[in-house]
Amino acid sequence: MTITVPFKQIDVFTAVPFKGNPVAVVNFLETPEAEVTTQQLQSIAKWTNLSETTFLFAPSNKEYNYKLRIFTPAAELPFAGHPTIGSCRAYLEFTNQLNSGPQTILQECGVGIVPLKFDEEGKISFQAKKTEVEEISRETASDYAKALGIHAIEPPKLLQVGPAWVVYLVSNAEAVIDLNPDFNFLKQVSDKAGHTGVILAGSKNDGNSGEQYEMRAFYCPTISVLEDPVCGSGCVALLRYLQEIKNYQKTTLVNVTQGIRLCRDGHLRGRIEIDEKTSQISYHVGGDAVTVINGQISI
Repeated sequence: MTITVPFKQIDVFTAVPFKGNPVAVVNFLETPEAEVTTQQLQSIAKWTNLSETTFLFAPSNKEYNYKLRIFTPAAELPFAGHPTIGSCRAYLEFTNQLNSGPQTILQECGVGIVPLKFDEEGKISFQAKKTEVEEISRETASDYAKALGIHAIEPPKLLQVGPAWVVYLVSNAEAVIDLNPDFNFLKQVSDKAGHTGVILAGSKNDGNSGEQYEMRAFYCPTISVLEDPVCGSGCVALLRYLQEIKNYQKTTLVNVTQGIRLCRDGHLRGRIEIDEKTSQISYHVGGDAVTVINGQISI
């Protein structure tokens, strides 16, 4: 039996089509998940050939809005940032809620329940579910630095945010943009360490505009993507890393740009939110998303 369902392609972290990071979103909200195999979902993701393709299903609990499964062309992921925002935009369109005003959406996925906010400006942000910091060995840090051809200004750390990102800071934004990694060696180091990849960031602060960074995200080649144009989970990792080394005492906004080397112009709004009463810290990433393709897909 052939199943035909709605399909969208959303450009994320941009308000200008073709300047952000695309995600394909397939709407199975009206299709029982048991009627679709993981192999079929993986085949669709391989066919779209984007960094991620997502699939909306009915949630396991009516308190949530939807369940999301996220696939690269090679494997399923527990969480990813730009697919989460793009899928939320698609969900609001599929269910005719774009004009319903600001609201909170609860996404069920591999890392649990991820809260998202659709604000009065039409931007979508998510609250990170998992932000654990781990040390990496001196040998691994040295190998990554050699593969990237960089000199870090702070010790790198491993950030578990769903994906496992190693975060490096360099002297400035220009050093980030000009970088030309040795991808073969980077693959060897990533494979050996079992990490998702590397986030590289450099400050572009002018002294007047708050925290601003240029960022690049280099994936482990085993998941078929060398560099992510604009990366939400990588931005979460950067925010958590900045809190680790700077120890902000109040809520701090961090604006991140990404994608210039890939002819993109991505803009991510980061927020390190510190509750004044409890001192609890949460990490939020958001931005614009725009639909570029509407259609159907059959399996």
